[in-house]
Amino acid sequence: MSSESTAARHVSLSRAVRHHLPVVLVFFLLGAVAGYLYAGSVPTAYTSTARVLVNPSVGNPFVPTPSSVRQDELTSLETEAQVARSDDVLGAVHAQYPDVSLATMRKNIAVLVPANTQVLEISFTAGNADTAQAVTNAVADAYLANRAQRFETVNNERIARVETRTDQVVTDLRTHSKAAKDETQSAGDRLFEQEMADALRNELVSLRAQRTALENSEAPTGSVIAPAVEGKSAAGLTATILPFAFALVGLAIGCAIALLLERSRGVVRSRADVEALGVPVVASIPRRTWRERMRRHGDAAAIDTTVRRVRATLLDLEPRPDVVAIAPVGSGRSDANVSEAVAESFAKAGHRVVLVRADRSPSGGGIGVDDKGLAQALMYERLNVVDLLQPSVEPLLSLLNDGGFNEQSRELLVSDRIRSVLTPLVTEGHLVIIQSPGIDSAEGEAFLGAADLGVVVVRTGKSRPGAVEQIAELARTKGLQLTALVVGRHGPSRRNRVPADVREDGIDQDTQADRAERSERSERSDRAERGGRAGRRK
Repeated sequence: MSSESTAARHVSLSRAVRHHLPVVLVFFLLGAVAGYLYAGSVPTAYTSTARVLVNPSVGNPFVPTPSSVRQDELTSLETEAQVARSDDVLGAVHAQYPDVSLATMRKNIAVLVPANTQVLEISFTAGNADTAQAVTNAVADAYLANRAQRFETVNNERIARVETRTDQVVTDLRTHSKAAKDETQSAGDRLFEQEMADALRNELVSLRAQRTALENSEAPTGSVIAPAVEGKSAAGLTATILPFAFALVGLAIGCAIALLLERSRGVVRSRADVEALGVPVVASIPRRTWRERMRRHGDAAAIDTTVRRVRATLLDLEPRPDVVAIAPVGSGRSDANVSEAVAESFAKAGHRVVLVRADRSPSGGGIGVDDKGLAQALMYERLNVVDLLQPSVEPLLSLLNDGGFNEQSRELLVSDRIRSVLTPLVTEGHLVIIQSPGIDSAEGEAFLGAADLGVVVVRTGKSRPGAVEQIAELARTKGLQLTALVVGRHGPSRRNRVPADVREDGIDQDTQADRAERSERSERSDRAERGGRAGRRK
């Protein structure tokens, strides 16, 4: 489980998209179609815009002091933009157009302040072009009227304050003038009262001037410099943007699903994937093109070349392995077709080979069956395993069947016991090839431990990366010598690995004399090799 999760963490998005490209494309197209349908279902909207020039007012009542903020600053215009969307302005427009609700106006009215300008852009969106134009112009006019009303209210309040102060000054002036003429007071008091009266006269003159200025001032509201025209529709732009936006959303969803699929159901797809997981590859069968797969052409030549490459690699090893276990990754039964193909290749090259069938996996070629075999050799130590060999159609290829394991004989499936049973075959000069069940099992691990070299059969498009990574970890922890053979999803079969020198009727064109000569050469070679081994042992 940990190895599967470790392999899943190394899945990249590009690999997931590459391996699940149809899923990504389907969601991309679905998003584009959904966007197109949604764009068609959205009602057509028309937007109209009016531009209003706002004149700065002297003594802006919203500014604490005249010198604190410039009258034409953007902050003041932002305040005016909020006023243009206020209920006072929109309520006046609603009175003119009762068919348009206040909620609709608040939602569809937009007021923008272009940078470094004294202009307000008032826009309104409606389902009718004429309505959009009329409401926009009405909002602009109502805003200017509201601005004039606000100025007029503030100006009248100022005039009222000036008038109140004027009345108070006139009353005080009369009092102090009368006191200045009172003979009963001292000369100093009369002089003080006279000065107070002069000061009040000067203030009265100023108040009268202020009132005159306020009464003659005009409200600098502003003007509409660009009235709203008939509303424009953005249907064409919407029909273009929405499918594209929905397609991008569909693409993102498709990539996410592809990544999840690759992490949960990822498989090995190439030789590079196996080597990246830490298992060296001895050979791989080239993938057929889509045209070959459509025509169901066999890849006999590629399979034959790959098996011969496996054979050459094993023969080049120093020391050459005497026992080779061929097992699929994960759990399950053995891979009979691959094991038989490798064994037949060694036999045809002049080597004496024993194919040990460790389970009753169906044979693709039917090259021999018998009830006695490995199980009996494990149970009875006095039983000579050489006597249990069965011949095959290849003179140099012998078979050792599993013999039918039971609970008792299965307990004897340990590496040391298997190796001791197979030692007589190695002594006789045979190359032992074990047709082992899956490595992710007790039996498969035992056969792998008894072999000098383990060949792991990895099927592209079927084997899981976690299983391959688990094999690499097993080899590191137990010091096993492992290599991988990468085949297609279904692997080689008896039909597509028949060599060229076999006719369609299945009769080998090799003569009996050729077979006898090849067998004699193999025996001479094996005797020489056994002699060399004996010399090295001495």
